[in-house]
Amino acid sequence: MDGSEVQTEFPVTRAAVCGLLAMLVGIGIARFGYAPLVPALVAAHWFGPSAAFALGAVNLLGYLIGAGAMRAWRWRIAARPAVTALMGITAICLLASAWNGGAVYIGLWRLASGITGGALMVLMAAAVVGRAPPDRRGRVGGITFAGMGAGIAFSGLVIPRVLPFGLPATWLFLGICALAATAVVALAMPEATIIPPARPAGKQALNRPVLLLVVGYALCALGFVPHMLFLASFVAIGLHRGVAAGADIAAVMGVAAALGPPILGRIADRFGFLATLGAGYVVMAAAVALPLVTGSVFGLALSAFGVGVVALGAVMLTSGALAGLVPPDRLAANWGLATMAYAVMQALVAAGFSSLFHLTGSYLLLFAIGTAASLASAALVFAAGYAARERSAG
Repeated sequence: MDGSEVQTEFPVTRAAVCGLLAMLVGIGIARFGYAPLVPALVAAHWFGPSAAFALGAVNLLGYLIGAGAMRAWRWRIAARPAVTALMGITAICLLASAWNGGAVYIGLWRLASGITGGALMVLMAAAVVGRAPPDRRGRVGGITFAGMGAGIAFSGLVIPRVLPFGLPATWLFLGICALAATAVVALAMPEATIIPPARPAGKQALNRPVLLLVVGYALCALGFVPHMLFLASFVAIGLHRGVAAGADIAAVMGVAAALGPPILGRIADRFGFLATLGAGYVVMAAAVALPLVTGSVFGLALSAFGVGVVALGAVMLTSGALAGLVPPDRLAANWGLATMAYAVMQALVAAGFSSLFHLTGSYLLLFAIGTAASLASAALVFAAGYAARERSAG
């Protein structure tokens, strides 16, 4: 089957819905669904606070392993059985966590679910976004990666309402949701074969547009961390408005994260991925900076919404931009590198910002650093667009 046949015959909308479910399970539920469980795990004496937070870090380690493994993979991949198997393993990890077998036992399942999440992140870009026609790539990517934002919204809105039934019931509920999504994907995912690139004879350098794009994407993680970790605390504690007000701001960001990829995907189909991503980072910089100039409810809600839309939309936009910059057989490897760079930056910055806040007690300093990082991301993406045009002209 040649490229034109793929683009006209491949049912991209159905594939995108399957991609959304894969992202919902692999990233949304398995990764973001853990955060609301941490207080309950500590309160129920399953783990102490340090162990509970460490299990989150173990999941991130697994994510890096999964993304790295997909980047290094050199064999053909049948997308439907691969995606179904990865989602099924994730569901098993969630179901198995319903028994409190200790930190090592739960840690192994958190590690495994991180590995499957990282692999799904890379695989879905190649299996869905990379196979979409260029004029529909934004819409398709928007649907696919909306699953992550939906997971944030799901975590904040649904899990707290299930927790009163107990931790085992909550883990089982998450596992059953994951199994149901896996069954749908097993039936609906279109057949597709991902052909990784042949192993190069020597070291293969990234081209300049891709390198600029990947660095900008990594800096986006730096810009996102202040809001991801500290905005709710800033509202609740820094502004003395209480836990409920902080939770409301977090919910705004979660809903925005679910809406961001589809909205930005439509814009990207019209104006291009690099242009949309660069403009999005400028918007994100302004949103991150809003707490520096206003503490009003409207201003903070606008800040949370702007960051939620762009930070999660940037995942889709970056994968779509890469699909336009590299051959199809290089997409998984380059997207795997971008995914790993983002995850490493996020982990390092989360630890660094926590230490910085401990030393200074200043939320505003964190927002200022995030603003500068977002502006740097925008500059790098615009430079990548210029480099890509030069490359095409040459």
